[in-house]
Amino acid sequence: MDKPEHLRPEAAATTPGRWLAARPAACAAAALGLLSFIIVAVSQGELWSTPDPRISVPCLAVTAVAAGISLARREPKGYLLWCIGLGLAAASVVLGYFLMLAIVIAVTAVVLLILNAVM
Repeated sequence: MDKPEHLRPEAAATTPGRWLAARPAACAAAALGLLSFIIVAVSQGELWSTPDPRISVPCLAVTAVAAGISLARREPKGYLLWCIGLGLAAASVVLGYFLMLAIVIAVTAVVLLILNAVM
């Protein structure tokens, strides 16, 4: 009987660089998603307003293409990277709503922690 993949000796010798090198399209999708989030956040005048779709939608499309290439290549366990990239690019399309929701969730968490400590 063969050992599972994570118990094989070659799995222990895998470095983070080799792991990323085996998933180039997934790495590209993650980098493009982060880059699109930063570009939209910097180019936006007011953070709570809706971003310009001429900037955010093409960034999302390019990230989706990179994620699709990763899926087509069937990169092993690359779904984590392209999901993060695609999520960041999708969040950049609705950045104002995303940030307002994040603020509401953070304030709710702080209030719950305070109430938990008091009671």
